[in-house]
Amino acid sequence: MSRATADYVTARAVDLQAKSAAAFKIAVGNNPDKVRSMLNLWFVPKFKPAFYNEEERYSQVSATASGLDDIVLLDSSYLSAATEPGGQETRHPVRMIDLDTKNLVEYPNIGPRGQYCILSHSWKGREVNYKYIGDAKFKAFNQALADAAADKSSQKTTTGTTKRNDIDTIKIQCQQDIDAQISVIKSLAEEGNASLELGLSDTSDIVRELLSWRVDVKILEKGDDGEGGFQRARDRLAAALVARDYGKMEDEVFDQFLKDTGLEDDKAQAVRDITDDVTEQLSLDVTKAEEALDEEKRKQSEHVDKVRFFERHGHIRDAIDELIGNLERKKSVTKIEKSIERSREIFDNYPFPITDKRYLWIDSCCINRADDGEYVKSISAMGEWYKNAEFCLIHLDTRRNIPIDPLTDWQIMMSTIEPPGPNIVQFKDILDYKPEWSTRAWTLQELVMSKATFYVNSAWELLSRPVDTIGPWYHLSPFAYLYTSVDTNNPYSSVFSGGNNTTLLAEALDKSGVQYRLQELPPGEESLIIARKLIVILDTLEFRLPRDIEMETARSRITQSVYIAVSGLTASSEDQVSDGKRLLNCILEALQPYLSDSREYSLAERARHAINVLLKSLVGLLEVPIIYDRSYVAAFGKVQNLELWRKGLIRSRFSTHNAMSLLSGRNATVVTDFAYCLMGMLGVRFPVFPAEGLTKALSRLLDEVVISSNDVSVFNWTGKQYGSHIRGRSLYPSLPAAYNISKDEERKKKRDEKLSELVQTERYEKMADFLAISGMLVSAITFVKERQKKNIPLGWVVEILRVIKRAEFEQLRPHITNIGKILKYIETAFDSKAEATTRATDSPSTSTLATPTIGADEGGPKQGALNSFTSQIRTPSLPKELPSFKAPKFGRKKTEPETAPPKASPQQSSSRGFGFKSPSLKSFGRKESATSQASVTPTDVGNEPDAAGVSSPPATPSLMSDGLSHPLDGEVFSYIKRIEGVEGDAGEGKGRNAPLSGAPELPEELGKVLAEIPERKFSKPHKKSEEFDTMISPNPIIVKNSGIEGLFDIQRVIVSMAQPEKLRRQVRNAVSPDQKITGWCIISTGFATVMVSFSCPKSILAKELDIVQAVEDKVLRLETTGGKGDSTGDETSQVNESRLKKAESAWQNTLKDRLKMPNSDKDGKGTGPDDSIFKEFEAEGNRVSKMIKFVQESDLTKVAGEWVLARFSGVPGAKWFLCYLELGGSGRDFYGQRIPTDEIDFYNASPERGLLKYWEFYMMEKKYRLCSILQKLMDSKEWGNLKTEMGQNLAKRIAKEISGDGEEGTSSGVDSDDDDESAETGLLKDLGGMALSMAGAGLIQQFYEWRAERLQKNLSADVLKKFPAHIQTAMEALDDNKDLLPSMFHSAKKVHMF
Repeated sequence: MSRATADYVTARAVDLQAKSAAAFKIAVGNNPDKVRSMLNLWFVPKFKPAFYNEEERYSQVSATASGLDDIVLLDSSYLSAATEPGGQETRHPVRMIDLDTKNLVEYPNIGPRGQYCILSHSWKGREVNYKYIGDAKFKAFNQALADAAADKSSQKTTTGTTKRNDIDTIKIQCQQDIDAQISVIKSLAEEGNASLELGLSDTSDIVRELLSWRVDVKILEKGDDGEGGFQRARDRLAAALVARDYGKMEDEVFDQFLKDTGLEDDKAQAVRDITDDVTEQLSLDVTKAEEALDEEKRKQSEHVDKVRFFERHGHIRDAIDELIGNLERKKSVTKIEKSIERSREIFDNYPFPITDKRYLWIDSCCINRADDGEYVKSISAMGEWYKNAEFCLIHLDTRRNIPIDPLTDWQIMMSTIEPPGPNIVQFKDILDYKPEWSTRAWTLQELVMSKATFYVNSAWELLSRPVDTIGPWYHLSPFAYLYTSVDTNNPYSSVFSGGNNTTLLAEALDKSGVQYRLQELPPGEESLIIARKLIVILDTLEFRLPRDIEMETARSRITQSVYIAVSGLTASSEDQVSDGKRLLNCILEALQPYLSDSREYSLAERARHAINVLLKSLVGLLEVPIIYDRSYVAAFGKVQNLELWRKGLIRSRFSTHNAMSLLSGRNATVVTDFAYCLMGMLGVRFPVFPAEGLTKALSRLLDEVVISSNDVSVFNWTGKQYGSHIRGRSLYPSLPAAYNISKDEERKKKRDEKLSELVQTERYEKMADFLAISGMLVSAITFVKERQKKNIPLGWVVEILRVIKRAEFEQLRPHITNIGKILKYIETAFDSKAEATTRATDSPSTSTLATPTIGADEGGPKQGALNSFTSQIRTPSLPKELPSFKAPKFGRKKTEPETAPPKASPQQSSSRGFGFKSPSLKSFGRKESATSQASVTPTDVGNEPDAAGVSSPPATPSLMSDGLSHPLDGEVFSYIKRIEGVEGDAGEGKGRNAPLSGAPELPEELGKVLAEIPERKFSKPHKKSEEFDTMISPNPIIVKNSGIEGLFDIQRVIVSMAQPEKLRRQVRNAVSPDQKITGWCIISTGFATVMVSFSCPKSILAKELDIVQAVEDKVLRLETTGGKGDSTGDETSQVNESRLKKAESAWQNTLKDRLKMPNSDKDGKGTGPDDSIFKEFEAEGNRVSKMIKFVQESDLTKVAGEWVLARFSGVPGAKWFLCYLELGGSGRDFYGQRIPTDEIDFYNASPERGLLKYWEFYMMEKKYRLCSILQKLMDSKEWGNLKTEMGQNLAKRIAKEISGDGEEGTSSGVDSDDDDESAETGLLKDLGGMALSMAGAGLIQQFYEWRAERLQKNLSADVLKKFPAHIQTAMEALDDNKDLLPSMFHSAKKVHMF
């Protein structure tokens, strides 16, 4: 394109643009309506949103829904299997005992035609297992063949054999084994001449004697209770010695920590005393262990002949042990028999569904342990088996592993003694008995995951309780409550109002003629009797709740059941009317009077609403008994912290931390069972391998939990000894005990709590003082701002304000209560007092207590009205914030001298405002003599020539009281002046922290008046960590073989090592980089410090020791530059120190001004205790400032290589743990390794000393500001009164001039024109000056009010600005009594934890 063409195109474009703009302006720009229409077209949406009332919409839907809308369309089997890790295949055991035939059945038919229960018991020695049952059946079969061959009658013998069930078979086989073993023992004893060594002349009782000797030896080995013995006594002594020695070392370290905190000796001793009982107990444990070991040695010496006998006759010993095993197996057969009987009894007598088959599963005999595949499958699926069973029968037997039990069983078998009585008589006695069943690991899952539980004692007697009679509704009732809670529009809902009318529903059952049978209940259980009848009604109506119901599917599944029941009841049938339909008609007839809606309902709708009424009535009757029963079961079952389980809502997928903590105090035969027994409760599955060890098993369990649920409570464990040795799993503990506080940690926690309490006691006291004082001041501020009435003794407030403003918290502490009562009296009691005083003013009897209103002219001479305006008012002081100005001088001749009033006496000046300056305004140009101006001072109010002829008030008038004096003025001012230590010249030795002799008592009359005034109280806040039921991370957590990767909060800290030289020696002596070294360290966030013990590999500890030394040199150690050679820092550090001091000079100077006291020398330099205190504060303040700046490092790469605090990001309840952070291979990612420590509890941490100093002066500054606010409001009220008085006098002056009173008193009686003009001019100037002064007073009043409001609004923010920015957050936290948790962390940083 040529240049000419380009110019032409450009010109045309410009011309087109100009024409378009002109056209738009003509068409649209000059027509606002068009513009508005176009904007509406562009921006107004074409649709209008419709807003609905959700409650009304829900009510309409609920009222018209047929019941199908809420039914879940997914198959019920899918819904139940969706929450089960193993799916449908492993929902039920593969082998169970048929309750009717007593045979062991493979793959039983469980479902609509079958149901099963489970036995929970304690294994006692040898139990009847699957192999023994198979062997017994095989032997019985061979015996039958042998008998058939011998008798040549196989048909008869075989028929007799086939009629024998499996239980009878093992019972016979067990007795045969015992008889055979008795023969073996007798034969061996005869061969070895054992009777001679036993001293027996009759060999018929030799078996019992040998069994008795063997029991005595076992008692030596295991103790009387099965938990003692010689070896265990030695182990307990060794553990006691270790605990005592460790306690001594920890005491030494803690003593040094107490010295570092600067705690006073008496307080430090109080911290030591808190754990003296624990220390004494450790020594006592050693003594007891030594005594127990000596006792075991004594027993060994007494029974040494029996021990040596079995050492010589090992074959006899083995035979006796085999006999003991056979006796235990015989008891196991009895257990199986009795459990079958009790299970059948429960199924028959309680309202469980009637099915074709009923089974019992017992873990000891229904698992083929020889088949590894079946064993692994059974252990991993056992939780689901308990969950799907109808109930769990719990056998509360006597303690197991008691050595004397075999001898007792032998004597019972031989009928030489009677069987012992039951160990528990009633259900309510279980908690006091403390059964061993509650201390086993597997029984935790058996209790928690079962739908319902039934209990039998050692004699197999059922420990019945009232809730047993409701059967499966014990489990279903909480879910029915979830369903009925949303049924808010039931037309029969009025049946629940006006009392409990559920009895009429139960009576409908009797009227219907339906046959039923109920189990008798003890007296006082009428509600359960009615509930049982309602259950019969629901069964008759063919209402069936699904067995596998869950909290998430409760409403939809019950809705489906209701719909199915209603469909069956309303279906037309030509057959005979069923019991259900007949019963439904009776129920609808009984509910008809309670129908609240007049519209017609179909039969299906009425039937559905009637079933809902039945369900709601049943739930209401069962709620309290079930909750009470589950709480009691939780108590003796030791599962109190499972809140949702006690409510009956969940049975699995608990918080990992809660589930792990329940294992405390429990035991398991196989150590890996501590991990395997929680698979069901945590909702996970994985193949078991007992040989892997507990640490590896626990690691795999936690891996599955994190993968399936992102549960962060997995990582909330403590204990330096519980760190996992598995690479890539440093975030996991090695034992479940890490989720409970050990005795050592509990001891340390008590000391930390006591130390924190003592360190913060002074802070809490100051906070209490400040809250009380600030409460008084804020109330007074509100009172002054809002109160419009006069005659209020705010002079008391002025005097109290002066005291509070100048005093320290320690000096005010004894007086706060009485001062608060005085201020409270003004706020609450003075309204009625003011009215009484006003009425009393009109009475002559009280005239001596009042001063007439300023400017009053009744009864006074007329000429007083023209006196100097300045003599008629009280002039408050001008605000310092306003520029200085002079009052106008209207009417004064230039030749007239301006005279100032004489200085007021000290008594007069103090009476004006108790320490506030009160300069008076200049004269406004009156034509009066200098003498008349000088003869009256601003404080001569009440002594005016025009005042009424009454006596003047006392010398202590009250501010803003309109001249009135309160009767208690003298006593109040006298009390306030007696407060010690608040005056600057209170005497020698009374400085900033002068000792106080206690609060002076109130005068008697004042004390009577204030006796009923309540005290302001402050309670110390109780700080504790919050507990959360679930802690699911919203961020991904990736579990790899090499470690765990996630998003962490990283908090830089300052670590100080206790006994660093000892740690360095251990590092030098370590034989490998992975050797663990234990020690103690102090962790500081700059705000708070905690001391913890740790266990760390040598390679990591060596690096941290070097970092600790560098941090101490650069951050913690204060540098001095006072004398020659005193400087310990280089030029750079000195520059940084000067910058730090320069940055903090503003707030330091402010604090110095606030703290200045009169105890200075002639040169003006402070030499009293204030300078030393401030220097101490300055040093601590500089130290904590450097610490806070250090931990506020923004670049996380500079923190790498240090020990830091870490926690999972975005999860409330996730705990901080100590971690070694390092840079990854790329230089941009981070690696970490957890360092096992005791609990890091910042809720009971001790604040840094320097931070407390900051906070102390922060409180003083806030107090000073509050006093300033109140002072400005007082000044505002003074200027407001001045404005009012000016207005009154101006009005009176104008009124008098208009009435002609101003013409009297001329010297010659004849006025000239010049004099008239001069007088008018002077009058106008006087009036103008008065009006201008009034306006100025109002302006100053508004300024004071604005200033006070601004100060009050920005109180905390303004005070915080005077402190370094990096500690302002900590100031606010301390000010609000919040915790000192880490708050300066790097959030959501991706870290790979090894």
